[in-house]
Amino acid sequence: MKPFYLLRNQNILLIFVFSLLFSVPVHAQQTLTHIDGWNAYVHLPDDYNDGTMRKYPLICFVPGAGEVGTDASKLLVYGPSKFVASGHNMQFNINGVTVKPIVISIQPASGWPSPAALNAKLDSIMLRWRCDPARINVTGLSMGGWSWDNFVDGYNASYSAKIASIVAMSAPPPDNTIPNMRDFAIGGGRWWGFEGTQDYRLMDIIRDTLNSASPGSARYTKYIGGHCCWNTWYDPNWTENGESIYTWMLKQYRPEISGTVNPIANAGRDTAFATSITAFDLLGSGFDPNGLNLEYNWRKIQGPAAGFSSTSDPQVSLYNLEFGYYAFELKVTNTLGGVGLDTVYVLNGKNALPVSLTQFTAKRQGKSILLNWQSDNEINFDHYEIERSADGIHFSQKGIQLPNGNGTGIARYQAVDQTPLAGRNYYRLKIVDRDASFAYSKIVFIDTKSDATIDIKAYTGQKGILKLFINAQSSIEGTLVFTNTIGATLYDTPLTINAGENTLNIPFNYQKGTYYISFITPGSKNTIGIIQ
Repeated sequence: MKPFYLLRNQNILLIFVFSLLFSVPVHAQQTLTHIDGWNAYVHLPDDYNDGTMRKYPLICFVPGAGEVGTDASKLLVYGPSKFVASGHNMQFNINGVTVKPIVISIQPASGWPSPAALNAKLDSIMLRWRCDPARINVTGLSMGGWSWDNFVDGYNASYSAKIASIVAMSAPPPDNTIPNMRDFAIGGGRWWGFEGTQDYRLMDIIRDTLNSASPGSARYTKYIGGHCCWNTWYDPNWTENGESIYTWMLKQYRPEISGTVNPIANAGRDTAFATSITAFDLLGSGFDPNGLNLEYNWRKIQGPAAGFSSTSDPQVSLYNLEFGYYAFELKVTNTLGGVGLDTVYVLNGKNALPVSLTQFTAKRQGKSILLNWQSDNEINFDHYEIERSADGIHFSQKGIQLPNGNGTGIARYQAVDQTPLAGRNYYRLKIVDRDASFAYSKIVFIDTKSDATIDIKAYTGQKGILKLFINAQSSIEGTLVFTNTIGATLYDTPLTINAGENTLNIPFNYQKGTYYISFITPGSKNTIGIIQ
């Protein structure tokens, strides 16, 4: 019987060792894991695995420089995970509703992580756990607070657009200068800073900068003391005017704009050269009606080889150009993720294009899309190929149009797409010569999503007045609704829209911030976002 007794105890020992190897340290309601090489404590709500596949708000914590490295126990010294380890269930009453966030503390392997490094960790978190992308809240102390302030400091528009709120404690000012944080506030982000009387970090300047850009977007707590005491405020039981940092974060939502507030791209004037050249400057520019920072990106979408001095500046130099017909696209992106596109065409050598195309347009015609174009001097020309794309990049042929002119003079053409795609439809013409050489026209597009017979534009240039331009293909009755970023209805009135252009001047006496203008009919909802 002894061998059996020993084997049984060995099995017990193996089971115990197995549990040590494959389970995580036992801390209440959270587990230790790794996120792309960084230690991380992860707390999931108690109903996370109930089968509903719901998404939860996220609170992501980064510690100070003294807690970086590979010793995971340091993640339990300060911050939310310390209180989870002490038994707090991370459940909060928000306006009478129990809200249960996912709480994740991440430990940088070394100090002062870059915005790109933090973005990679956020992307991994979003892929692994069911976090609500509109409710990503971040917090940190000292270096950790700096990390998140720096994350939204104008390095990348998509970074700022991810974060609903930041709680920063004793954080040094961000590297890219405080004024670059204003776009975070304009885009709907919220910030709460904590600073000691003996540890001045310019956090009151951040508060004033953000509130100047968007009133009410930032709050500030000044405490008596130095570079210390952070668990005072990470304690879920601490409140200021009835609000803990947790209840405050869990009330924040990142606005999602349908019909984005788009910037305007200008790629410059189309140019033709009688003889081919080898170098040329693209003089692009961008304009954002709300004053947001812009990122620029150039790309060649048509033509022979060409070199760029840069692809991320508005004005760039081209080199090593060859004989041919070029098209260069300028993309501008603002902090809200709004995009503007424009294309400039360069005819490098007078014989590079088989046809002189003087007009190319697309418009809705019922449920179809009508293409019209006009050309001149179709000498040695063979045919047009009509191409369509869903993304403006990958095109497929939808039809062929033979010439109807006599080679000289003006020729006019029409084509109808009877089965357009849902959403954006991009069109271009492939202009083919008799020797099989070809060039492309500019790209035009039509958006058929929702009720595309309605187009809404809004401007707030005159103080206290919202000017609405609503274009409709037919008369339609509906309701005009204004809402703010938390979904509260500010304006709601029945409205009849006549066929054609409708201009409305509506009182609009609201504080600075992001608002949504919707025209709702029984079968559709058209929404645009504006920034006051």
